[in-house]
Amino acid sequence: MPRIKGDRGIPPLPTRHDRITVPVWAVVLVLVARLVRGLVVVIARHPVAFAVVVGSTVLYRRTGLLGPGVLAGAVVLVALAWRLVHRRSFDRVARWAWGRVRLVFVYRRRWRAATMHCGLAIQIPTATGQRVTFDEYFPRIRTIRRSAAVEALRVELLPGQTPETWAAQAEALRHVYRARACRVRADRVGFVWVDFYRRDPLSKVVTPYPVDRMDDTADLENLPVGRREDGQPWLLRLRGSHVLVAGATGSGKGSVLWSLIRALGPAVRDGIVELWVCDPKGGMEMAAGAPMFARFAYDLPAIADLLDDAVERMRARADWLRGVTRLHVPSRAEPLIVVVVDEIAALTAYVTDRDLKRRLAASLPLLLSQGRAPGVVVVAAVRDPREETLPFRNLFSIRVALRLVEAEQVDLVLGDGAHDNGARCEDIPTSQQGTGYVVEGGSAEPIRVRAAWPDDAEIRWTADHYRLPLTGEVLDPIDPAGLDGATEPGRRPVPSPIGYQWARGWVPDLSAFLLPRDSR
Repeated sequence: MPRIKGDRGIPPLPTRHDRITVPVWAVVLVLVARLVRGLVVVIARHPVAFAVVVGSTVLYRRTGLLGPGVLAGAVVLVALAWRLVHRRSFDRVARWAWGRVRLVFVYRRRWRAATMHCGLAIQIPTATGQRVTFDEYFPRIRTIRRSAAVEALRVELLPGQTPETWAAQAEALRHVYRARACRVRADRVGFVWVDFYRRDPLSKVVTPYPVDRMDDTADLENLPVGRREDGQPWLLRLRGSHVLVAGATGSGKGSVLWSLIRALGPAVRDGIVELWVCDPKGGMEMAAGAPMFARFAYDLPAIADLLDDAVERMRARADWLRGVTRLHVPSRAEPLIVVVVDEIAALTAYVTDRDLKRRLAASLPLLLSQGRAPGVVVVAAVRDPREETLPFRNLFSIRVALRLVEAEQVDLVLGDGAHDNGARCEDIPTSQQGTGYVVEGGSAEPIRVRAAWPDDAEIRWTADHYRLPLTGEVLDPIDPAGLDGATEPGRRPVPSPIGYQWARGWVPDLSAFLLPRDSR
C-alpha cells in the first residue's frame, strides 16, 4: 500500500524464531511423497491422456517416428470412416474429447484468476511477526459437458456460497472466457452448472421439424415447436398445461402458435386432439388452418358461444372422471380439446358489450383454473401483458415471452426475477422473430428459445394434410361404464363443416355391427 504524506511507518515487532534442524533424508522423503501423490492424482483425473502419452512414448522408443506416424494415420482413417458411417456417435465422442482438452488448457488455466477477481474464491489472512499472507481456497471444477453450442462446467460450491452468488457474477465470467453468454443453473445441493455459450444456434431461422411419426398420446407432452439456445429441440408439454405467449407486434407470436398447431397435426388427423380456435382479429391470422379446426370463431358472439361450450364440456368431463382419474387421457372418443386464442386481450379488455364481457370474464378463468385435468387446455397470445389487460396470467403454467417493449413486462410474463436471471426480452432484435424466453412449471430459470417458422405454403400443406376426419358420427368402441379414463359414456363427437357439434343424449354402441372388421 503506498504511504500517505505525513504518516509514520510502524516498525515491525521484534520476533525470534527457533531454529529446527531437519535431516536431508526427511526433506527428500517428503518431496518424493508429494511428487508421487501429485502423479497419482494426475493419472486418476486424466487416465486417457496418461495412457496415450505412455503408449506413444513406448511406441516411439521401439519403432522411432514410423510407429507413431502409422498410428496417427490409422486413427485419422478410422475417424473419417466412423464419421461417415455414424455421424451422431462420432460427434458425441469428438465433443467429449474436445471438451476435455478445453477443460485443461482453457478453463483450468484461467480458473484461479477468474474466481479470485470475480470474488468467488475465499482468502483467509494469516499473520506472522513480519508479514501477512493469505490461505486461498478455490471452487473445484468437477466435470465438463460440451454440446454443439454450450460448454457446461459442474462446479462445487465453497462454504457460504449459493447459486445466486454465482449468478450475480455470470456476466463477469462471460468476459473472462470470451463467451457469447453465461448462465448459472442450480444443481443438487452444493453444486452449480456454469454454462458458457460459444455460439448462437438461434441466429438463423429454424426450419419446422418433421412430425409425421408422432402417433402416441405421449407425444402431446413433447411437441417440437422450435430450438433451444443449447441447440436441442424445444419440446413443449401441452397435455395438462396452459400456454401463454406474450410479445410485441411483429415479435413472432404467430410462429409459436402455428408451430404448435403443426406439431398437433397428426393427433388432429387421428382424432386424438381437437382445435377450437378463436381469432378476434376477424380470422385474418388463423383462417388458413380452418380444415384442421373442429370449431373456428372470429367474431365476439361466436367466440363467447365457443368458450361457453368449452366450459360445459369441461364440467361434463369432470363429472364422469371424478373418482376415476386425476388427468384426462386423450382418445378418439374423447380427444384433448385445445382452445387457441390469438389475441386474448380482445376478449378481456377491449370488449364494450356488457353481456359479452360478462360471459367472457366468466368462461376464461374457469377454463384456466379447472380445465387442465378434464383435458380442456388453453393456448393464448397477447401483446400487452399488463394486469388490467390480462388479470389471470398467473394461471398459465407455461409462459413464453418474446420481444417486449419494456423491461418491466418481462417479470409480468415470466415471474419476478426473470429479467435479472437473464431474460432480456427488450434486447431481442426485430430480425429474430419467434425468439424469446420460456418458463415452465414455476421454474425461476428462463430458457432462451426460438420457434420454427412455417411459411404460408407450409401452413396450407399442414392444413390439407392433417385435416379433420370425415364428417359423420364417430363409432369407435367405448367403455359403457366410462372407466378407461378416456371415454365419456353415451356421447359421441360429430365433426361437421360448420364446426364441432356435440351429440346430446344417449347413443348406443353399434360399432361392433356397423364398422367393417378392419376398422374395429
